[in-house]
Amino acid sequence: MNNIITQTNINFIKQHVYQVSQVNKLARESLEKISIWVEGEVSEFNKNPKYAFVYLKLKDDQASLSCISTFKVFNQFGESIVGQKILVFGYMTLYEKEGRFQFSIKQVEAVGEGLLQKKLDELILKLKAEGLFDTKHKKTIPAYPKKVCVVTSYDSAAWNDFKRHTVGKFPVIQLFVADVRVQGNKSVEQLLTTLPIVDNKNFDVIVVTRGGGSLEDLAAFNDEMVARTIFKMKTPTIVAIGHEFNESLAEWVADVRASTPTDAANIITSNYSKLEEKLDYFSRQLLTKSNYYFMTNFQLLDHLHFRLTQIKYSFKELPQKLFGLNQYLKVHEKSLIFEADRSLVDLYFKLNKNILTKFTYNNQKLENLERSLFLLSPQNTLKRGYAIATNFKGKVIKSIKSVEVGEQVGVRLADGNLSTKVKSKSNVKI
Repeated sequence: MNNIITQTNINFIKQHVYQVSQVNKLARESLEKISIWVEGEVSEFNKNPKYAFVYLKLKDDQASLSCISTFKVFNQFGESIVGQKILVFGYMTLYEKEGRFQFSIKQVEAVGEGLLQKKLDELILKLKAEGLFDTKHKKTIPAYPKKVCVVTSYDSAAWNDFKRHTVGKFPVIQLFVADVRVQGNKSVEQLLTTLPIVDNKNFDVIVVTRGGGSLEDLAAFNDEMVARTIFKMKTPTIVAIGHEFNESLAEWVADVRASTPTDAANIITSNYSKLEEKLDYFSRQLLTKSNYYFMTNFQLLDHLHFRLTQIKYSFKELPQKLFGLNQYLKVHEKSLIFEADRSLVDLYFKLNKNILTKFTYNNQKLENLERSLFLLSPQNTLKRGYAIATNFKGKVIKSIKSVEVGEQVGVRLADGNLSTKVKSKSNVKI
């Protein structure tokens, strides 16, 4: 009985009573002695600009942990940190005023995809500094590629999408596939082995593609050796990794980046599509112009047919018209011949009369001219007692200056010629 302390006895033991604030302070001081590393996924992230604090929650599959830190600690992360796994170092603490348990973060590191993203960013900066992203290294994709090799998983949706949007639309394209693992441990090894092989097969274009996924799923296409292998390829290369929002290192070094496998197929077939559009346009133009041509010529043919029909009817009536004209000519034949004979006779008499009148007039005129000519002729002048003197050359002497005294001259008279000698010359005043 002596060892038993009853309820009545307890009431007489001296007690030490703590205030709530004292308890919270004691708890805070005890917790802050615990410094640990914690890994979790950021589920909430908020800033308090007024006090330069950030408030966040880390979670795992079973619980969540409220945390507090400063802007400086999370300066390397943006608000997109939500959903990322991080590794934080700090100590447990208590907000005394409300008795709220929380973890004070003093250091933070990325893990999982966050770590992968950090390493990828560093690798991007490295390769960019080496010039692997420069546009001067980018090769031009042929306008109309015929031999196309696709490096992807043969069973993937990416391969089926690409095939449907290339040979499915344009069978002229010869499509080949290099079956590789696009995810997992063996994917890098297979890519490094396959890419140099297909690069030496004289393809027009090589397309490296796969569907979307997490950063870990796309790790093979963010591998430095894979990126350098794609950069060194002499065949024009298109890389389409993931979906519109995904972007890999392999796309940065490729000659052309496509957002999706379908987008890569559209790049390959873009000129074929434009050519098809041009052919459709020319086909429509040809149809329009041929329709216009045929319609115009059909109208012309209709018009000519109508004219020919009219001519046909005209020729059909022509024999009857010719018969009528023949009868008319027969009726008027004698009358026409009689009138023609009478006109011919009248013309004959008129012509005969005109000829006789003209002959008489011209005969008289000729006689008058003959008489005038005779009166003016040298012979008639000689008959009137005149003579014509000529020198020894037979030229008519018109002046005494043209002969010399003693020169032999000839004299022509009306009935004969004389020969004499010049004895003297004397001028005669007229």
